[in-house]
Amino acid sequence: MSAEGILSDIKVLEIAHAASGAFCAKLLADQGADTIKIEPPGGDEARHEPPFIDGEPHPDRSTTFLALNTGKRSVTLNLEEAAGRALFLKLAADADVVIESFQPGRLSGIGLGFDVLRARNPKAIVLSITWFGQTGPYAHYKGDDLIAQAMGGFLYAVTGTADKPPMGTTLQQMELTAGRNGAIAIMAALLARDESGEGTHIDLSVMEAAIATPSMLVQNYSYLGKSPRRGAFDKFVMDGMHLPTKDGEVTLTTAGTGGRPMEAWAEFLGEPRLLDPKFATRASRNDHWEELRDLVVPKLKEWNNLDLMRETMARGLVIGLVQSPTQVVESPHLEARGYFVELEHPEVGTLKYPGPGFMLDGANPMQTTRAAPRLGEHNEEILGRLR
Repeated sequence: MSAEGILSDIKVLEIAHAASGAFCAKLLADQGADTIKIEPPGGDEARHEPPFIDGEPHPDRSTTFLALNTGKRSVTLNLEEAAGRALFLKLAADADVVIESFQPGRLSGIGLGFDVLRARNPKAIVLSITWFGQTGPYAHYKGDDLIAQAMGGFLYAVTGTADKPPMGTTLQQMELTAGRNGAIAIMAALLARDESGEGTHIDLSVMEAAIATPSMLVQNYSYLGKSPRRGAFDKFVMDGMHLPTKDGEVTLTTAGTGGRPMEAWAEFLGEPRLLDPKFATRASRNDHWEELRDLVVPKLKEWNNLDLMRETMARGLVIGLVQSPTQVVESPHLEARGYFVELEHPEVGTLKYPGPGFMLDGANPMQTTRAAPRLGEHNEEILGRLR
């Protein structure tokens, strides 16, 4: 790995105005790519999204913007004006990657379509992230994260319980999944360019990213002819239900039990009634789930969740610990692995960021030392040399 990062020789332009494009560009910037975020004069939309640090609405204090834009430099350009487009094309002339999230056809309409970019820079890789893709009958529909979840099948089959209306996930999960998929596609395109010497246009749909996330919705339907519905895990006391401890919740699993789940848990919890034959199979446990829950919960409530995790894991059992944000940020395990990175922001001070989720040669490979940029912070540095 280069001391400057595995992507330190890659130049990226981001003209995205959605979380998907911003996150994709952040992933590349965090690995050392020279990433320029091109914002309209009023700033990226995320700069105006609450919550704001100290509660003060300010373009440099939005937690959403601060989270999604590490490692980037910011310039402001009005792409609706000829002068702004001319400067953009100068920047694009030596860019390796351009990330955009405009409606299909919008960039072509203002003279910045893929054909124009390719004529200016044949090696450029252009990633277009939209809700439904560049082609097809839905291409020009607008959307948001909840719509992508709904259209991708998550609300029907994955989230929520059987006896209640569909429930969406929070925190822009499908957009962030699409952003990660975009980073993977860009890396593949960069490898292909090493062979061909030519760039490419990547058409990425947020809805398709949702469908490609393995929820087993499509697989069960196409392989088995079954159409799963939400609530499939509502009765899975031993495989999916969140159960209370003294100070939190845990999810039990049958993993690590050597094919004898009830024997293993009965021994650990000191509850011989779990050995009743009516709990012997998953189907029979579902039939008697309320009785099973009422046996398990009092035993779990004798434990603090962290102590319970340590003791079960030490015996080879597996549980899912429902950690609070405080427990995640203060995790001794993550601290020992050097997972979190602290960056200084001139407007709001020290901020803690998650790492990329993998190590290279035993070290956190997040290379950026730059927090999210202030609006137009690098106008003179970058645009001054082009005028």
